[in-house]
Amino acid sequence: MELPATPADISVEWLNDAVGGNGSAVSGGRAIVGVAATDIGDGTGIFGEIARLSLTLDDGTATSLVAKMPCTEPANLHVAQMLGIYEREMNMFEHVLDRSPMHAPACRLVARGDDGHFVLLLEDMSTDWDVGDQIIGATITQAEQVVDALADFHAHWWQSPDLDDMTWLPKPNAPQYTAVVPGLYRAGLGGLQSDWADRVPAQSIDVALALDPRFEELLERTAAGPTTLIHTDTRLDNIFFAKDGGGEVAFIDFQLALAGRGVADVAYLVGTSVPHASAVEHWEALLRRWHAGITDHGVDYAFDDALRAYREAALYYLSGAMALIGTFDTGNERGAKWAEAYATRILNHVVDIEASVVL
Repeated sequence: MELPATPADISVEWLNDAVGGNGSAVSGGRAIVGVAATDIGDGTGIFGEIARLSLTLDDGTATSLVAKMPCTEPANLHVAQMLGIYEREMNMFEHVLDRSPMHAPACRLVARGDDGHFVLLLEDMSTDWDVGDQIIGATITQAEQVVDALADFHAHWWQSPDLDDMTWLPKPNAPQYTAVVPGLYRAGLGGLQSDWADRVPAQSIDVALALDPRFEELLERTAAGPTTLIHTDTRLDNIFFAKDGGGEVAFIDFQLALAGRGVADVAYLVGTSVPHASAVEHWEALLRRWHAGITDHGVDYAFDDALRAYREAALYYLSGAMALIGTFDTGNERGAKWAEAYATRILNHVVDIEASVVL
């Protein structure tokens, strides 16, 4: 079927063709008679258009979905297409998440167009879950809950032979990454020196510059294993917390999933979403908590190896900060604020954890 161009173009007719009808998990077999799209992604992400679809059914009841579609900003879209992230997320929902110990929204529809366009319709989790706020940052309790969930997920897929069958799932040194990420890293170095010297410690800039000639080497190191399935974008805007206070967490946005080192998800969470003062005090305890979690599942992985890999991952994720500084359009005022929170935290974190010792 022909796909709508944006969430605002999703019509009643298209929805009824796509997800309506007898037995539909969306409409309970009722016809959809009304739809209104509300943007909920502005200022929270850079690679997708995200909207809540408020649906009216023919018996007068209401329900809702979340629609996810490609971004429209040209520079961001180019990077997304180069990295193949849209197809990756659709495969995660179609083939992986329903057999993983990770809570994620139920998928109601995956629709692909011949031109690379897509529509992903997902469960609306807003009733029973609260989404995190990267600008505010994670509390230590929240960080512990996320680390526990990640440990379960990573242990489940640890060195799994099934990963080799997922030909659509790249490793950190896949050709599309070696072709794109070093350039994104270097694009931000000039802006870091000229515009960010009053926002981050001088040592942060020194570390970023020292990494420049060795970035490709670091990228290869991050692919060395041990390998598991990793989310790779574990920032707080992509994580939900159960409103019932039970401590359960859920994850969204699987566009950047990789077969890589599990500890990278921990470094990304702590390095970009835990406020600086808390990260300084608690990063090692959070790393040890994750390590204890995977070893409780029977994973054999030395803590010293995890610590080295954590430092390497934190250095690698400077590439995200450099991309935000030098390349990506963050959309609006909120987007600019989360980008600053992300970049300043990870730039501080690599200094606080003495990450450059691995160089």
